Order: sequence, then C-alpha cells, then structure tokens
Amino acid sequence: MTLPDHTDHPRAPALAVTGILARRSFAIRRSTALLGLTLLGLTTAWSGATTWYILRKDDLAARLISRETSRQYAYEDRIAALRADIDRLASRALLDQDGVEARVGEIAMRQAELESKQALVNAVTETLKANGIGVSQAVKSASGPRLIRPEASVRASGVSSYAPLGPAKPTPAPDMPALRGAEERNGDGWQSGELAEPVSPAQRVAEALVQLDQAMDKSGSAQLGLLRHIDRSLGEAQKTLRSALSETGLDTDRLATGSSIAKGVGGPFVPIKIDPAAGPFEATLHSLQPRIAAVSRLRELAGQLPLRRPIQGDFDMSSNFGYRVDPFTRGPAMHTGIDFRAETGSPIRATAPGKVVTAEYSGGYGNMVEVEHAGGISTRYAHMSAILVSVGQSVVPGTVVGRVGSTGRSTGPHLHYETRIEGDAIDPIRFLKAGDKLAGQL
Repeated sequence: MTLPDHTDHPRAPALAVTGILARRSFAIRRSTALLGLTLLGLTTAWSGATTWYILRKDDLAARLISRETSRQYAYEDRIAALRADIDRLASRALLDQDGVEARVGEIAMRQAELESKQALVNAVTETLKANGIGVSQAVKSASGPRLIRPEASVRASGVSSYAPLGPAKPTPAPDMPALRGAEERNGDGWQSGELAEPVSPAQRVAEALVQLDQAMDKSGSAQLGLLRHIDRSLGEAQKTLRSALSETGLDTDRLATGSSIAKGVGGPFVPIKIDPAAGPFEATLHSLQPRIAAVSRLRELAGQLPLRRPIQGDFDMSSNFGYRVDPFTRGPAMHTGIDFRAETGSPIRATAPGKVVTAEYSGGYGNMVEVEHAGGISTRYAHMSAILVSVGQSVVPGTVVGRVGSTGRSTGPHLHYETRIEGDAIDPIRFLKAGDKLAGQL
C-alpha cells in the first residue's frame, strides 16, 4: 500500500521497503539513507580506533618507561663522571702540593739571597757617602717588597693560600649541567668527560711563581748593574784623582798611606767573606773593596793638600814662582811664591785644613800668616793689611786668615802666596792646577 503525499513539493524518488512484521512497504528518502550510513561509518571508525588504542596501550607505556629509564641511567652516568673528575682533580692537587711548596721554598730562598745582596749594596753606598764619594746614578732598592713568607704554607688546590702572589681574581662557579632536554640542546646526547678540562689551581700558582721568578731575575740584574756602575764611577774618580795629584809632583802613594785615620770610630775587626768565584755579583763586589779604599785615600789626601785658591773672584797673577827681576834692585832674584794683585781689604782664605803657626809682622813679608798642613806642607800669606787669626788656631779650607794689603817689601796691594814642603819653597801653581782639575769634587 502506498501512502499518499499531501504536500505540494515535488516528490523525491522513494525506495520500496517491505515490513517484515506487518508485511508492509515503506519509502525512505535518499538523504536519510546517506545520513544513516555516515553515522554507521563513524561509529565503526571510533570503535576501531578505540580497539587499536586499547591494543597499543601496553606498548606505549613500555616505551615511555624505557625512555625514562634510559634518561635516568644517563643522569647517573653523568653524575658518576663528574664525581670521577672531582676525585681526579683532588688527587692531582694533592700531588702538585709538594711541587708547589718546594717551588715556593726555592723562591723564598732566592728572595732572602736578594735581600742579603741588597744589604751589601746599601753598605757600599753608605760607605761611599761617608767618604764623600758620589755616583752619578741614584741608588734605588732593587730587591722590591717581600713577596713570599717562607714560614707560611701554600696550597696547590687554591682553597687556602698564604703566599701573596698578587691580587687574585674571583673564580666563578662552574655552570650546573642541565638535567632536562639535554638531548635536544646538545644534539649528540650526554657522554662522560666531554667537557673541556679546567685550568687547575696548581697551574695558576705555577704561572704566578714563574712571573715572580722573572721579577727576581730583573732585581738581581739591577743589583749587578748598580755595582758595575759604581765600579765604573770609582774607576773614573780614581783616574781623575791620580791625574790631578800627579800635578803636585808628590809621592801620592806614600802620602795616602800615611794619611790620618778618622777619629771617633772603632770596634772589633770582622771581615766580610766574599767568594769572587760564586758569581758575577760577588766578583764585582770583591773588586770594589780595594777600589773604594784607594779612592777614599786619594780623596782624603786631596782634602789635606792646599789645592784651593787663596783669593776668590777677580784677580791678576802679577808675578810667578822662580827667578825674576827684583822690583826694587832691578837685579835677578828668586821669587819663592806667586803674587795675586787684588783690591786692598779683599779676604784671603786658607787653602787647606791646618793649624796657624805664625801670625805676625815678619820683615819683608809684612803682616804674614803661616799655616801648617799634613805631610810637612805649609802655606804662607804675606803683605796683608790685617791678620784675622791667631797662633794655634785651627782653620779649614775657606777660613779668612787676613785681608789684602801692601805691608812689608811691597810695591802695591797684593797677596804673596807660598807653598812649602819641609820648609822648602815649591811652585804653588802645581797645587792650584791640581785643584782646578778637581773642581767640584773637593
């Protein structure tokens, strides 16, 4: 039986369906059938996916468990490797400790040696100062400040160090290894010992000790250079002194040996043992000793001789030493000194240290002062207008003994100056020329 359609829409083709129970036929539209088939397909797909998930669930869990287990094993391997590295570094630090301490001890001994040498250099310079011997280069400490304390310990591990090897920079803590996503960041996964080995504290200490060793080498070279400079300066001074004193015609070696010894000094004789074969420093210091003594004796001798001029400023030498025409008799005569023409009242100064033995009017000398010096040498100052010293008075170079005048056998204001050795008159020019060579050193 066919059901009538009371709508006015066009009719779609219908499918004939026969009811099984009622044995009646039904007409179903095509769209309704397609919708049902679609629902049936989705239901079937969902059932299949659910079945597949249930079947694969155990396998996926197993894979996840395996992955986490592998990662845990990798963490443990990495931790074990880091512990091994720490143990290895600690063992190396303990092994390096003995070497570092031995190195520090060696440097401390070198520093003590440098300080001992510097003390000798300072003693030399003090001796030169005490004797009035100067060098052209200022003396500076070549040892520098103490850098190592031998009594203090030094640890190669860098955890504790009592040796001030210089300002240390803070060491940053190493970065902690990442424990998540290491495979993605590193690409190749983790491997034990793949990090670069850090510089050990012992190596840093060794580098600092090398720098300190180089600084000590420079200090030692500076000390040796200073001694050699002093040696050259003393050699030049000795040559100048001998050349100047040779102008006097005196036996300087004899006079220097018999020179006076400084007063107010003494003590037991304790010689300094210096082995010249120990090194260039010792050899140079050993050669300095006799040279310092020789220069000191020559300088002391030069200080005792009448090498300075008796009149300062402008003056004329009106008559030389030796034979001349006498100004009064116009005949040949021996002139036992030299004459300096100067203004009346000009100061007359002692030319060497000594003691006044004569201070009076003396015949043709007029007002005359005689000063006795070391080595049997004496000087006379005549024709003075005024005598300013007395017998027995000690004078030093530059002491004013009188004033220029024209007393006695004189034709005008001038100074008659004599130099005598054991009472015999010698040419004073020889001493004055020596004094000109030593100008600035007396």
